[in-house]
Order: sequence, then structure tokens, then C-alpha cells
Amino acid sequence: MDAIAVSELDLILGDIRRLRASDAETTMLPAACYTSPAFFAWEQREVLARQWHCVGRVDEIQAAGDCLGTEIAGEPIVVVRGIDGAIHALSRVCQHRGQVIPCAAKDKVSSFLCPLHAWTYALDGQLQAAPHMGGRAVVNLLRQAIRLPALAVEIWHGFIFVCLDAAPRPFAPSVAKVEPFWNGYDETAMTTVPPVLSDAPLPWNWKTHVENFTDAYHPEFVHRGTHDFAPSVHQAGGVTFTDMLPHDNAIIRTVPLIAPDGGMMRDGWGPEAMFPPIPTLSPQQRQQLTFVMLPPSMTLIFAPGVIAYALVRPLGSAATLAANDRITGGGWLLPRTTLSLPDFAERSAAVREGGAKIWRQDVPVNMRMQAGKSSRFLPAGIYGPLERTLQQFNLWLLRAYQAPLGVPEG
Repeated sequence: MDAIAVSELDLILGDIRRLRASDAETTMLPAACYTSPAFFAWEQREVLARQWHCVGRVDEIQAAGDCLGTEIAGEPIVVVRGIDGAIHALSRVCQHRGQVIPCAAKDKVSSFLCPLHAWTYALDGQLQAAPHMGGRAVVNLLRQAIRLPALAVEIWHGFIFVCLDAAPRPFAPSVAKVEPFWNGYDETAMTTVPPVLSDAPLPWNWKTHVENFTDAYHPEFVHRGTHDFAPSVHQAGGVTFTDMLPHDNAIIRTVPLIAPDGGMMRDGWGPEAMFPPIPTLSPQQRQQLTFVMLPPSMTLIFAPGVIAYALVRPLGSAATLAANDRITGGGWLLPRTTLSLPDFAERSAAVREGGAKIWRQDVPVNMRMQAGKSSRFLPAGIYGPLERTLQQFNLWLLRAYQAPLGVPEG
């Protein structure tokens, strides 16, 4: 970084050091947290690299050699099913000279080959071959000493989470409050339709993206006609929020459906859901939607007929990749009975069409929210009763930002 960038970063971090939990619940974080390339580089290194990131589902890599190539906090990684049946997460940086080993988003391999000098690694990361490095004895010593760095992995309800940190806090306890919402969804009978990751970065910060997802205030105004069936404000009871405790990694809101068993249809949320209701759900679950954000990389929607999920990958201060049924396609956990319906292709196309209509309403407001962060007239922000999840996310961010700065919790 040059001197100007360092000075800019010092100013931003100084502002963050001075913030208190009460500030996070009453005002927005500094705008530079959304706009500064210098801050994003720091955030990626000191915050995102220490978080758990969802990279896919276990049933996407069922056989030995099935793998998912991706990046976490700028680090190229691969998640692979090993010969031993275990799931391994590995760095894709060759331990010879640092060449990044290529790997498709979804692939099947027998080993990992560095294209620069043909160093080859087994599925567990152990070096197998190093041509022309001085004979068998030298290569044997290299095999004993060198492997692709292994990363922490946790499996949560069939989702694969990976963390770059050498000694991360366990993930599952941090999302314990999501467990009640899984009741009735028989995971053994659910099948994954994975999302397609867009190759076109969205022109806003990742925080702008997930704030839009968790905001209960905007659907009535931005999503008229597409979200009316799942209102945040309703005479019989609207949105409810789940409390957030220290070290929580889940932000949850639940909204009612106007009638039971509704879901996504061609025009958005409606009574004639394309995916049939799951009969093992409770009557309450069949009359609500639950939106769950697991920052920084994942969102979930528990609906009567499906669990829809999205993956989020921060790329830059104003660049984010996302994958779900609204932007590209897929991102569903569905009963096998739904997948076996003879008209499933038509039903899923209708869901994508309805989701795309909601997404087209979100795009301009996200772009304008990102643009507003650069305005000299940007306000400190005012939060109302429908924005509790935004306050909770602010608090999550503040704790994540202050931890590497040595600021005591409280």
C-alpha cells in the first residue's frame, strides 16, 4: 500500500476503534467500510479470512475425486472427497514456487497437478511427484515434507464450511439458534439442486448485498406485487426477530404468509407455490418464511416447500459474486418427491422467473445504496422497528472488526 492508502486505512480503523456496541445499534458504520479498497484489503485479511465460509454441499462431492474449486478471502482453495471418504479442504497454491493449481468450480480428479513443473499432489494434499528434482531419494524426502496446506472444515446440515484461520472457533455452536427452524425438514430425504455462481461481479459491497436480504422494512415498498404474500407488516402479526447473543453467527427474521403452503411462483411469493409443501412441517412452519443470514458467505430461506440458499463471495470494495435462484439458478434443498414430479423443469423455471422479478427490483436499490456511501451528504442513519436485523448485522460487523484491533468486547 502507498502512504495515502495507509493513512486512509488508519483513519478508518481509528473510527472503528472508537465505536461502542450502542453506536452500532443506532448508526451506520463508517461509509469507507463499504467503499475503500484499502479497507477491503484489510477486511479480507483480518476479518473474512477468520470467518467460516460455505462452499457447497456434501452431496455435490459424493465420490472420491469429486471436488469444488473456489476462493475464500482471495485464497484459491479446493474442497475434495478423498480416497478415505473424508472431505478435505486444501490450498491450491503449489508448494514449489507458488503457482496456483487450476480447478474448475466443479470437477472430478485423481490428483492435483501444478501446470508449471508438473508437481503432483494426492487428494489429501500429500506431494506425490516432483519431476527432475534430483533423484528418487530427494523426491522421497520431498514427499515426506511437503503437502498442500490443509484448512479447517465443518459440515453443518450437509453444508460444507471452510475457514482459513489455523484455530477457528467451532462453527456449529455459533449457529445453534437456527436449529429449531430445521425441524420437519428431513435432510435424508432432501436433495440438493446447487446454485450456479455468477461470473459477473455485482457492483456493490458484500455488506450492501446481505443487508438487502435481511432488511424487513423494504419489501412493502420495493417489492410491491412480488412480496405482498409475505408481509413484514400485517394486522394478524408481522415480522418477528430472533435475539442475537455474543458470538452468534446467525441473523434471523420470520414473516407470515397470507395463507398456508404458499411459496415462490411465476410472479414472486404467492398462494400457488410451484414446490409442493413438505408434509412433515408444523402448521406454523407452513404459514411462514424464515430468512437466515450466516455472514459473510451464506443466506437461507426456510419455506413450506423448499429450503432456498445463496452463496456470497466478496471480491472487492464494490464487487460481489452471488449464486441463487434469483440471480442464476438453483440453490434449493427439495424432497425427492418434488424432484421426481414429471413437470419439475417447468416448476423450477417458474420459481426462477418469480425470483428474477424480485431480483430486478433489488438491483437498482442496491446500486443506489452503494452510490450513497460515497456522498458527502450521507447521514449517520436512523433505524426503525422493522430494521432490527440490520442493527444485529452492524453489531456482528463491529465485533468482527474490533477483534483484530485488540478492542475488548463489550
